[in-house]
Amino acid sequence: MNDQNCFRKALIWFIHWSFFDAFITLAIILNSFMLASTDYETRLNPYWESSWTPTQEKIDLGFSAIFIFECVCKVLAMGFVFHNKSYLRDPWNCLDFFIVTISIVSLLPISGGANSLKALRTFRILRPLRSINKLPAMRAQIQSLLASIPGLFRVFFFIIFIFSIFSIFGTNQF
Repeated sequence: MNDQNCFRKALIWFIHWSFFDAFITLAIILNSFMLASTDYETRLNPYWESSWTPTQEKIDLGFSAIFIFECVCKVLAMGFVFHNKSYLRDPWNCLDFFIVTISIVSLLPISGGANSLKALRTFRILRPLRSINKLPAMRAQIQSLLASIPGLFRVFFFIIFIFSIFSIFGTNQF
């Protein structure tokens, strides 16, 4: 990484600035509330027109712009892939990049119309997972949970084995 580049130094300072981090965390929280207020009546009644949906789409466009800006700043500051501490070397940033990419693709004007991209809009529900990257304590808890999954599988198979033994024993005694 070229530490002599003034633009990159400024971006590194900017992405580590506590107010920028707090702003992104606040945007994630507000986006979570917005996603929770989604009106799904159109799935039950296709002729239903909600007054909230157009407003929500405009707000979602604003949140997408904020998250795209954050992603671009981090990629320019950290590098994309090839540097030691580049953006995509961190698995949580890979999740962020996936969500931002889905947001960009859903904004593209494709000839099939907006209905062809409604399936991609469901990936917006992954945006609250971005808060894991912002809260170190939650990140450590999720990593611990993921690390315990192999042990849980061993316990699961042991319990299945014990139940099998008792079911064979019960069948023989019956």
